[in-house]
Amino acid sequence: MASKNNLYMFSSITFAIMLVKLFVMVRQSVAIGSNIAQSLKKSNDLLKCENGLGVKCGDDIYQNVFEIGNEVSKECCDRLLIVGKDCHDLLTELTIVYKRFTMKEAREIWHKNDKVWEQCENIGSAPNPEKSNQLIKCENGLGKKCGHSIYHHVFEFGKDISEECCSRLKNVGKDCHDLLTEVTIVYKRLSMKRAKEVWKQNDIAWEECNTVE
Repeated sequence: MASKNNLYMFSSITFAIMLVKLFVMVRQSVAIGSNIAQSLKKSNDLLKCENGLGVKCGDDIYQNVFEIGNEVSKECCDRLLIVGKDCHDLLTELTIVYKRFTMKEAREIWHKNDKVWEQCENIGSAPNPEKSNQLIKCENGLGKKCGHSIYHHVFEFGKDISEECCSRLKNVGKDCHDLLTEVTIVYKRLSMKRAKEVWKQNDIAWEECNTVE
């Protein structure tokens, strides 16, 4: 949340301002600059991490790592485990640099950072590795272009799916099609009503593609 200088919840505009400040810091300090430069290269990963946690859980985890908050909820622990330890560490790293904590403060923060992760491993539900591997295979099978096309058709009622993308969809199979839809529904936290609409469109897309020779 920008009001708390919380990198877990930066808007794209605030994030851009942060990058400018970090760039200035790079020029001012060679020692700090090395770490910042590495972090800047991960800017796309940072946005994915923030989006994966969401505002509510980002704030929850921030409070526990940088301030004195209540124990992280199971829901937020689940989200943290899904985005992974690298995301957790990256968000903490950039916040430490951005807020210019002292070495002593940083050590205490990293200790709390690891403690939160350990607590979440104990109370959260780790993602199913088999499902995660299957998801990657499905995404790779569709490819970026067709993945976007099918997403827009299913979730945004976009234009018809091309023959090429229908062919790719049939090759990966219905299980893949359903898995990609399921994960997106959960990730976007759609309402029950909206999810029913999406599932209906999901099945329509599959049926339409199977009429294409």
